[in-house]
Amino acid sequence: MLRIVVRDAVSDDFGQATDLLNRVWPFRVGSEQGLRHAVAGEPPDAHRRHWVAEDAGTLVGWATAKIEYQSSARPGFLQVSVARESRGAGLGTALLERCDAHLADLGVVTAMTFTTQDEASRTFAVARGFRHTNTTRISGVDPRTIEPPLVPSGVELRRLSELDPRKMYELDAGTMADVPGEVSMDDVSFDQWFEDYWHHPEADLDASVAVVVDHIPVAFSYLRIGPGGRAVTDMTGTLRDYRGRGFALLAKRATLVNAAVGGIELVTTENDETNAPMLRVNEKLGYQPLGSYAHWSRP
Repeated sequence: MLRIVVRDAVSDDFGQATDLLNRVWPFRVGSEQGLRHAVAGEPPDAHRRHWVAEDAGTLVGWATAKIEYQSSARPGFLQVSVARESRGAGLGTALLERCDAHLADLGVVTAMTFTTQDEASRTFAVARGFRHTNTTRISGVDPRTIEPPLVPSGVELRRLSELDPRKMYELDAGTMADVPGEVSMDDVSFDQWFEDYWHHPEADLDASVAVVVDHIPVAFSYLRIGPGGRAVTDMTGTLRDYRGRGFALLAKRATLVNAAVGGIELVTTENDETNAPMLRVNEKLGYQPLGSYAHWSRP
């Protein structure tokens, strides 16, 4: 019989929360240090809160809700994760109610979330008023299978650690504007970007690579490394005026080669299923589909 307590999360919960999240989301690449950094670095106007569900002192549920401060639309975001063996006892509903109440207190009209593709998760979302907006494909490759890139004349490959972070911020902002999705992440200051991405404890700025043309970074691939010999390319993109020249493929290939040198055995990536250009890049590099997430919005 479950002996459940649902309460606000505290700092001591982050270790168990990381273990839970990595079980519920099997393709997640994340550490306790990374989770703590992401939460601590958010601005006050994110209004982030966390809740846990415990069964006899063991953390079996984790939920979070906030305002998505990186988007000028300022929608809400919520996420509920429950251990598979503890489902069916109302924990997801109890945690979601806390998320909903928090966002309602903030006056949030739109709330976004994502789920795994299992029928129970999809049914849960639909029953609570969410509509499906888009799907993210998760793909993976063993970077040890990747051949080193052939660099064209007039093009230079540089590690992100060697570049001016402000130039990389400008490149990232320029590419993010075209990433498919329900809401555009179009409102991130340099200081916040520096904290969220450049200063992230899982970021490997030595392995991540940018394509430089005429001293200007025009394409890049950003790598985060988690525990267990796994990593994720969180973002790969090219400025509009430089697309169609294979620069995204070049940056991603070079980053994967660096990941292999660092002992990484699996690199995953997540792409909207409508993002045909990046999916073609992945196919050329030998990425294989691993799964997908369904994204939802309410109302």
